[in-house]
Amino acid sequence: MAQQDSKDLATGGFLSFSLMAQVIIATMFAFYSFRLGEMGLATFYLAIAGILIVGLGVFYIFDQHRLARLILASTLIVGFFYLLLGASDPTSLMWCLTAVPVLVGAFDHHQSLWMLIVLFAASTYVLSGSSSLISTPDYSEIIVVRFLSSYAILAAFAVAMDNSRFDSLAKYRDLSSRVDEIAQQDILTQLPNRHNMEGRLAVKYQQYRLENQPFSILLADLDNFKFINDRYGHDVGDEVLFAVGQMLREPLRDEDIVSRWGGNEFMILLPTANAEAAVNIAERLRTKATEIEMQAQGDRLRISLSVGVASINKCTGIDDLMSTAENGLYQAKHMGRDMVVVG
Repeated sequence: MAQQDSKDLATGGFLSFSLMAQVIIATMFAFYSFRLGEMGLATFYLAIAGILIVGLGVFYIFDQHRLARLILASTLIVGFFYLLLGASDPTSLMWCLTAVPVLVGAFDHHQSLWMLIVLFAASTYVLSGSSSLISTPDYSEIIVVRFLSSYAILAAFAVAMDNSRFDSLAKYRDLSSRVDEIAQQDILTQLPNRHNMEGRLAVKYQQYRLENQPFSILLADLDNFKFINDRYGHDVGDEVLFAVGQMLREPLRDEDIVSRWGGNEFMILLPTANAEAAVNIAERLRTKATEIEMQAQGDRLRISLSVGVASINKCTGIDDLMSTAENGLYQAKHMGRDMVVVG
């Protein structure tokens, strides 16, 4: 879906440019034909310009890109065959070539490719004089060869440039998506980061105000983490943080969300849990933490969590919810660590 959106956005910009460019080109050809005394061709080019001006109005006033694209394509294709079959002036074939890059840029790869193939096959058939049913202008062989070869070369370059353009767009979108992902994710633990969780909490609080469905949060802090970092090094500390982050995710429900809140703190959002259920979940997580087996420099690391619990139905808002969880965590630390306290 995202790739299609980028295609629509890019072809939309090219579509407006093509409509305006074709109006200018058709007007110039009309003026040239008028100077030569070809009033029929001058009228034809002015009609082309008028129809494309209508297409511009459809594009800008009514914002109907699909209809504007249809007007552009049908006008160019009809004009292409009209000049191919009814004009004896070789200069008119130059106008036919202007349709090639426009059709490529204004439509997706498959559509434009099929249109180019059909137009080239029809042009070859008509200009070669293979059919006695179709009366064509008596173009010289060199003009036919020049036109068909110019068409083929222009079509090849247009398709190649179009593919390159949209490959670049796809890479740009992938890079943008990756940047957005990094902005919302903690690199070390691969968990949602604080910014991500704050957004989720805000959304959940709005749902709570509308539906009155309680939710709870857990604020878990890794005990004695400074000691681990100081004694065994930051690499070991990072491994412990990653292991705890993965452990916190395993026993939870699909709807529960674990994030790295900052430093050695983790925030767990329990979207449908009341205070009692939140405490039970917190105790289960605290127990699981003590079961993590890790060693560093021959020592078995003792890992434990202190957890503060807060439920929204006992708080007055998000700020109060956070303060309550922080208070519970502070009490758990003050009372000896490795415990769960309801704030």
